[in-house]
Amino acid sequence: MRGSRVTPRLLLLLLTLQVHLSRAQRTPPARGEAPKRLYETLKRLDEQFKTFQEMTLAHLQSIAKNLSVSHGIDRHFQELTQRFERLSREMGSFNKDVNQNLSALKSWSRKLQKKTKRLELRLAVTERALKERGRLAQRQLQEQRVVLSNLTRELGAQHSRLGSLEAPRGPGRGLWDVLQEQRAQLSKLEVRMRSMEQPLLNASTSISSRNPLVGTWRSPDPGPDPGLLYGAQRPLEKEVSRMRNRPPPPLRMATRAPYPDHTHETTRSAQTSSSMMPLPEEEAQIHNLLQLPFRHKIPQKYTPKKEATICNVNSMLLFPSASNENYATFRTPFPAGVHELSVCTWLKVEAGYVGTLLSYATADNDNTLVLYGRRSSVRGAVDFVIGDPAYRELEMDTFLDGRWHHACLIWTSIEGRFWYYADRRLAATGSKFQKGFEMPPGGTVVLGQEQDVVGGGFDEAEAFVGRLAGFAMWSRALSPREVSGLATGEGMPRGAVMTLDDVVLHGSVHQVTCECLEHCT
Repeated sequence: MRGSRVTPRLLLLLLTLQVHLSRAQRTPPARGEAPKRLYETLKRLDEQFKTFQEMTLAHLQSIAKNLSVSHGIDRHFQELTQRFERLSREMGSFNKDVNQNLSALKSWSRKLQKKTKRLELRLAVTERALKERGRLAQRQLQEQRVVLSNLTRELGAQHSRLGSLEAPRGPGRGLWDVLQEQRAQLSKLEVRMRSMEQPLLNASTSISSRNPLVGTWRSPDPGPDPGLLYGAQRPLEKEVSRMRNRPPPPLRMATRAPYPDHTHETTRSAQTSSSMMPLPEEEAQIHNLLQLPFRHKIPQKYTPKKEATICNVNSMLLFPSASNENYATFRTPFPAGVHELSVCTWLKVEAGYVGTLLSYATADNDNTLVLYGRRSSVRGAVDFVIGDPAYRELEMDTFLDGRWHHACLIWTSIEGRFWYYADRRLAATGSKFQKGFEMPPGGTVVLGQEQDVVGGGFDEAEAFVGRLAGFAMWSRALSPREVSGLATGEGMPRGAVMTLDDVVLHGSVHQVTCECLEHCT
């Protein structure tokens, strides 16, 4: 840079000197003037050189100053760059820590939601069981009131009969012995009734403590077995029946004088009437028998339910007819970030087509997840839709025989694999079906109808008609062993996110509580 700016000036001086020399050679000066001109020329050249030197020095100083400023800027820029890199590393570390904390918080939140849902399901099952037991207890209380009322009347009649058969002491000694024997038997009967009173009171207390309409919760004691109570009632009924059917003892009349004394006869009649009057102890016993409490769990007849093998359904939904108003929704929202899904249920189709079993619609896509069937579609065919327009066709023609069948559908976004089980048998499978797809949350799940908009847009021709029992949804892929266990009634796999314990019914849809499939009618 210095050479590029100094060289032109030197060339200019050299050219000027050369011009002067050439002039001096062309015009020969006089003897006295040549040294003078040369001296003046050299003097001018010296002045010009000094001027050039000063200019060059000033220019070099400005260049050095600029270089120092540029070097300071470079140093400052390097410091800023290092500071930015350090901040970037700290920000990356901070983002990493935040992401780890967020992932841990999400995992903890998911676990908490699962535990909460599990507790809610258990609470719902417990409430249904308590309500059912309360209704059963009310029916049994009414039945036992009738039984004990009849028993009390029979005992009163027996006491009246015994009182009427009592005779005076003395000549009618044989009749008195018979009456004493009857009284002893009646005392034994009363002892048996009193021995039965305590467990019956305990049973009644446990029933009232479990019944929310009677009182608060006291103890989870299920009460005595109805079969045992019924068995305890049988000896009592046999004793009453035996005493009722027993013929009265023969009366042995005492001999009297031909001309009885009316005074003695009157005395004897008074004694007889006084002997026929019940004693205070007997009155107390009769009063206690008549005042027996009616809160005894003694059913008139014990009728066991028919034998069942599949007892993991809990409840059933009945869709009576094809209507836009007959459907069911869930209070539980659809889980977030679903990459795997399993849907299993028992079906009993009562129409010539399957209809729409399940529909999940969001604001962005009304066909996010659909098990779609239609009246005019192929008989027994159902479309398995994930993220419209992608779908797979499933054959369900064997489900149209009016019997219970088990269906289980599993999908995972990994390689887009899906499995369809019908009555424990793998009926269809495939891959590359919505690979990497994630089902978004925030939508509405509907049973029995297909949604054209979120929560509506139903079509009567797409409605499901029949019975649906043991419906459950998981946000994971079930194993073949778990599917087989569901179909054979071995139990409910863990982690179900939606079941029939949390449905809201619409229209004429009814929910029936039935722990076993054989009892779902």
